[in-house]
Parts: sequence; C-alpha cells; structure tokens
Amino acid sequence: MELKEYWSDSYHSRDFKLIRIGVVAVRFRWLVALLIIGIAGWIAVDWWVLDPAHFKLLWKVRLITGVMLTPLLPLSYLCKLDRRWMVMSLYALLGILLLFNFVSLWSFRDGVPIPVGYVAFPYFLLALLAVLPLPIRSGLRVAVVMILVVLGTDYWLDSRTLDNGELIDRIWLLLCFSLAMIWVQAGQLRMLLDLYRESTRDPLTRLMNRRLFLRQLEAVRHDSSAGQPYTLILLDLDKFKRINDDHGHLMGDEVLVSVATTIMDIFGQDAIVSRYGGEEFMVLLPETRLEQAARQAETLRLAVESQPVENPLDESEVMVTLSAGVVEGHHDSVPTDLLRQADEALYGAKSQGRNCVVAHR
Repeated sequence: MELKEYWSDSYHSRDFKLIRIGVVAVRFRWLVALLIIGIAGWIAVDWWVLDPAHFKLLWKVRLITGVMLTPLLPLSYLCKLDRRWMVMSLYALLGILLLFNFVSLWSFRDGVPIPVGYVAFPYFLLALLAVLPLPIRSGLRVAVVMILVVLGTDYWLDSRTLDNGELIDRIWLLLCFSLAMIWVQAGQLRMLLDLYRESTRDPLTRLMNRRLFLRQLEAVRHDSSAGQPYTLILLDLDKFKRINDDHGHLMGDEVLVSVATTIMDIFGQDAIVSRYGGEEFMVLLPETRLEQAARQAETLRLAVESQPVENPLDESEVMVTLSAGVVEGHHDSVPTDLLRQADEALYGAKSQGRNCVVAHR
C-alpha cells in the first residue's frame, strides 16, 4: 500500500471509494444515533450535578440538539450515493455538536465552576470520530476545525483574550487526541483497503478478479454516454492444459504470471485488466475503437509468442501463444451481450487454428 493512499481518497479507485463511503455512512448513522441517545440521556446527570437554573437551560439545549441531529439519520442513507453528501453530513454533525458545546460552556459564564464532563466534550467527540475510516487529509481538516472552534470559544467566553494557561493545556490535549484520531482512522483505512484487495484481486496474478471487472465494465458503460465507444478483449491461452500436464502446475502458474505482466506492459495503466477465468484474461479499454483495440491485441499476441517462459524447476523454456476476441461497446450495449460476442469472437479465433485475433463486427 502506497503512503499517498493514506493521505487522500483521490488516489483510490472509484469502486473502493463507493465501498468506503458505504462503510462510513453506516458508522456515521450509528454514531449519530449514539449521540442522540447520549446527549438526551445526560439530562439525568445534569439534574444530579447542576443547580436548578443551569439545569432548566441545559435540558432544553440537549433536547434541541437531539432534534437537530435527527435529520442526519435519513441523510446518512444519501451519503452512500455521493461523497459530497458524506462531507456535508460530517461537517453538519461537527457544527451542531460544537454549537452545543459552546452553548453549554456559555451557560457557566456567571463564574460557576464548570463540571469536567462539559470541558471534556471536544475530546470525547474526537474519540468518537476515530471510528470513521478517513484519509489523513480529511482527519486533519476535522482536527483543524475542532481546534479553531475551541480557540474561538475560549476567546469569546474568557473576556476575549487567549492569555490563559488552561487554554494552552486544552490545545495540547486536543492535538494529542487529534493525532490519536488520525492514527486510528488511517489504520482502519488500511484494514479496509487490505480487505478490499483480498476480495477483488486474483491471488496469483494480482489482477482484478471477475466480480470487480464486471462492476468496472458497468461503470465504463455508464460513463460512455457521450457516445465514445469502448472495447472488450477476451484472451485465452492456447492449449494451457497441456502445459500443466506436461510441465506441472507450478509451470502453469509461471505462465499465467508472465502473460499477466505482458498484458499490463502492452496495454498500460489506463486499461482495466482481469483474470477472468482459469487461463482467460479480459481487457477493457475505455474510449477505444475496435480497430485500435484489435491492433493492440495483435501486438500482445506477438509479444507473448516471442517470449518463451522459463521453467523455474529445470530452466527449460515453454512456448506460449494466445487467442483473442475483440468487441466494441457503447452506452446502450448490454454487458451480457458484449461478453457473449467477445466469447463468439474468441471461439472464431480458436476455429481458425488458434494464435490469432478475431474482431466481432
């Protein structure tokens, strides 16, 4: 995992972004529910520790805060659909809770000692936000907002001055809690990325598996609404079973890894490549026409044919060839029809004697 993936979600794939936002939305929903119950339930503690005047004010503030938080529960279902909804909901949550914190502290402006629980609310909030798998940049933004609001609150309530030793202690604690929050969030992000890759990558070639590829195909089809075509290339290694039978499965694995590496070298990072089946590979080329894709498939075929694979056991070499079927898709294409057409084109290549490329027209 690269360090930049910790820093920002702009380095994540679109598929993973949707999954992460879904996880964040579920945890956000439970977090809001917990806060609504906790803030309302704390009324009992207020009744026990506060004088009647403070209690009369704060129980109303708590109920109003709970009412303000309630719309975030249905909003969390929209967060699963769009990152912007997630960001807006998170900052709405912060705004409501920091406003609640400000009003709570303001109620003690007459010099009455402030109970520890009210002073500790920002730290408690940072600890709760650690349950969200956010990248470091997002965590830093949350921390900066928290620290600035605490500074502003103290400036407003403490005779508009920041010359306060207690404030320095609070800022130091906020920094420590913020670092802990960011550390935990990054750890959860890494765990989520690891689980995602284990569930969407072929363990041998490290290419995406069939399930993820089909999701990517649907996404590319959706994005091609401007009329730009895309192409599918279905690749199959010729007489692969004979390689396994004659040279062993270890050699077969070596061939698969070698071919996967060659595919990535030929098509580059813009191509979406999958190990589609046992010895089948699928390449999806966005914004590419049939003729161009067929030429690239032919380049791949020649590259594979000219690069014998060395047997890791006895240093012998095995010649490998492949056949390919190419098909062009558009926005209104049905994915299952495209896959069937690619399979028909591949069958045509096999019927012509293997080691060739056939385009479906």
